[in-house]
Amino acid sequence: MKLAVVFSGGGAPAAYFSVGVARALADARLVPDVLSGVSGGALTAYGLGTGLDAEDLARMWESIDCTDLFTPRLDVWNLLDVRALLSRPRRGIPEHLLGATRWMWLLNNGPARRTFTRYFGAGQRQVGEGRTVIVSAVDQAGAGVVRFTNALPPEHRRSDEFRQSDLGIDHLLATTAVPLLFASGTVSGDAFVDAGLVANTPLKPALAYEPDGVIVVAAGGAVRPAPAPGSLSEAIGLLAENVAHAALMADYRHAGTVNQLISEAPQATPKKKVEMLLIKPTGLPFTASGFLDFNPCTAHEVIERGRETAAKALASWTPLASATTGAGT
Repeated sequence: MKLAVVFSGGGAPAAYFSVGVARALADARLVPDVLSGVSGGALTAYGLGTGLDAEDLARMWESIDCTDLFTPRLDVWNLLDVRALLSRPRRGIPEHLLGATRWMWLLNNGPARRTFTRYFGAGQRQVGEGRTVIVSAVDQAGAGVVRFTNALPPEHRRSDEFRQSDLGIDHLLATTAVPLLFASGTVSGDAFVDAGLVANTPLKPALAYEPDGVIVVAAGGAVRPAPAPGSLSEAIGLLAENVAHAALMADYRHAGTVNQLISEAPQATPKKKVEMLLIKPTGLPFTASGFLDFNPCTAHEVIERGRETAAKALASWTPLASATTGAGT
């Protein structure tokens, strides 16, 4: 089958879990034709599409920590506009304080550029022949989602979101530029930020390439129903996970509805039915601290969890089992 794999964003846990899924795909000898990703998931999609394998990516994450990706800002002299701070408040104290704050982001991601260059290579890289990589980001000025890709989808499935480009480090910094945490990334002179808040699981662009099957890799795995948060950190994590989960399920259910309509009235649409598999981590909830918890020990643990979870899901996926049985007979 023509296979697409969609990797969600979600900080360190999502990046690690996606590599575990990539390992399971390699174990099953599945080579995706279309790789779509956001933020940490985009790193996996880009790596697999440009010549690295799951073992390369696992070694990368098991060799680096947060200091290889970001450092705190030290230019505290730029934090406040003293004149504005000492002026008379006109719109309330909170807004007055925010208005005097000149930092738009908290962490310096200069180390990430150096680390990505070391492992992925400098500049732009060629995607493997016959493969498509889609990296999603948000145009900071226009607020629209942009799908950077090495190959556009068929014309009848193409939208203004798609932008053909030779993909490189700039695109990775754009899709991982979490608002307020990092400065926006720049691609061709335009500013972009992480698309996680609006398109954390980029399923829609993958479907535009008309695959036969799609494997969707979710980001968070909180127990449902989720317990009431016991701290601000847990509250932020649950909020992020609920937003991401709602967006994912909206797209996933829409695709399921389209599949049902195709089955009932195939002559009514040129679209074809797409076999789908959703792989969700268990016991891996979003947390405010875990989002940036890049460290080798956690990487190894979550990568292995992703591998095991994906292996079980793939083993029971009917289209794959049928294809394997057919090949064997």
